[in-house]
Amino acid sequence: MQQMLMYTVTAIVLYVVSDRILLWLERRRGKPFASRNIVFLIIIMVLSVATFEGIQRFFSDVLPNGPAATEQSEPITEPTAEPEIPRSPELPPLDIK
Repeated sequence: MQQMLMYTVTAIVLYVVSDRILLWLERRRGKPFASRNIVFLIIIMVLSVATFEGIQRFFSDVLPNGPAATEQSEPITEPTAEPEIPRSPELPPLDIK
């Protein structure tokens, strides 16, 4: 629950910051971009990838899920004994060699 709240608040902040950056770029340019949706998408994608990567690195001990946790987890070992396959009582046993 805490993770969802943190990522939601971060996404809202990223949206507002991306909008302000787009408006600042348009004022500096002197006119609006012809395809301002694409410019906005590029701005918010770059900011979100950088921000969420930073969050995962900074809070890797607090956020147990995700790529940062996978790298630090113990390797999965193979079971030593094969699991027994349940068979139907009507069928004769299989001889596999």
